[in-house]
Amino acid sequence: MMKKVRYALILDKDEFFRLSLNKILKKYGFQVEEIEDLNQLEKRRKEIETGLVLADVEIETLEKNFPLIRKWNDRFIFMTPLVNDEINLRLKKMGIHRIIKKPVEPKLLKRAIREISFPEDLEAYSMERRVQGSRIKTERR
Repeated sequence: MMKKVRYALILDKDEFFRLSLNKILKKYGFQVEEIEDLNQLEKRRKEIETGLVLADVEIETLEKNFPLIRKWNDRFIFMTPLVNDEINLRLKKMGIHRIIKKPVEPKLLKRAIREISFPEDLEAYSMERRVQGSRIKTERR
């Protein structure tokens, strides 16, 4: 079975940060692409369905684009140098629960990515269950 491509779309103004994030995400098996603004998410719908979005934008920008963000808030990782209760509350109201403080630590990023389910993970899980189920049947004979 051919493995599907998992995309990581990055939205961040800092070029050096994008480069380091790009390197980390490629190591984790993602095809990484940079986007200019949140409006490009609508055009990249298929990539988001099999991947994730990592963004460092102003909260006001997120709130302004809330209908768009709401579609993919389960695939959204918000990155910010400043994390406080007010920001957490505003993001949670938008349904964004994955917040990572910049600079991003690879272990924390990996943990946030693991929380996101990908279509091929579900297929692999169901295949594994079928194989385990058939093994149990043959062992009982």
